[in-house]
Amino acid sequence: MPSAAVALPSAAVVVPSAANVMPSAAVALPSAAVAMPSAAVAVASAAVNVNEARAAEVCGFPVVPLYRAASDSLTDRIWTTDATEIEAALASGKYVREAVIAAVYSNTTGPNVPNAVPLYRLYSAGKMDHFITTSWDEVESAVNTNGYSYQGITAYAYPGPEAGCGTVPLYRQYNPQIEDHFYSTTKPSDNVTAENGYFYEGITAYVFPPQ
Repeated sequence: MPSAAVALPSAAVVVPSAANVMPSAAVALPSAAVAMPSAAVAVASAAVNVNEARAAEVCGFPVVPLYRAASDSLTDRIWTTDATEIEAALASGKYVREAVIAAVYSNTTGPNVPNAVPLYRLYSAGKMDHFITTSWDEVESAVNTNGYSYQGITAYAYPGPEAGCGTVPLYRQYNPQIEDHFYSTTKPSDNVTAENGYFYEGITAYVFPPQ
């Protein structure tokens, strides 16, 4: 996982567009079903109590944790608000690390929050890579030309800072050698990026610190 500090290559910065639109009926996309191990597994000891997290409210709306599970080789990470999916991934033995990286709006709450936009999730089995984006144009491009499958809306966040709500940037990095996306609320630095092969791609969305 990329270390913390350094100045980032300015060349590879792509800031996602704030104009996010929902999928048009004309776009035929693969099924949103996520192929995950059976949920009939022991609950991971590191799992966060989702019921407690859902009680937190930000700007008048309840928020939920945005979880990260990482493969042992650190070549793939799952980004989800579904604790059951995280537990199943950990129990499968393929994913061994877990963290809560931010708080976001759920798919139930998000559509009712002014200015909130969807965080779309995609996955490529060939690349062994999950990634999230607020750009529907990027979704279409990844599906049509880059071997990704669309997996639906993971959560809702803001396309820009939301005044008075304490939002923070969700930064995105990408490693072309292992084809892996990485997200954090801590801005990466140049030296770490150069040493680990990750390049800074800008701010994906604005989220909340973990509650």
